[in-house]
Amino acid sequence: MRQPESSGAARPRRAFNTNDFTLYARFASTKKQELRLAFGARTGTAIVRNRAKRLAREAFRLNRHQLPVGVEIVITAKKGISALSRRDMRGQFRDLFDYARRLSPPSSSDSVRASDTSEHC
Repeated sequence: MRQPESSGAARPRRAFNTNDFTLYARFASTKKQELRLAFGARTGTAIVRNRAKRLAREAFRLNRHQLPVGVEIVITAKKGISALSRRDMRGQFRDLFDYARRLSPPSSSDSVRASDTSEHC
């Protein structure tokens, strides 16, 4: 059974990890850049999660022009981000977006699932 083009199941993705955050990036079928945030309740209180989301959106806004066209980014947080200072969070987001900038669009000759990789920053 063939997956629909818009489901994203067939598009390869890359994952970049820091100690407390993970950034997943893949190329969309459109040229629109998109940021999605998935910070679960286990990562910290609402105040902590909202602060992390604001900093993630700020990092995306500041790095958007350097990211490849048509990239979809999902950032998730690990448990225990409440112990991080704003400076630490900003540094980790900066590292994640530095790695995401190096992405290149997949060529048609790349295998689909072979490029699902993960890197630690």
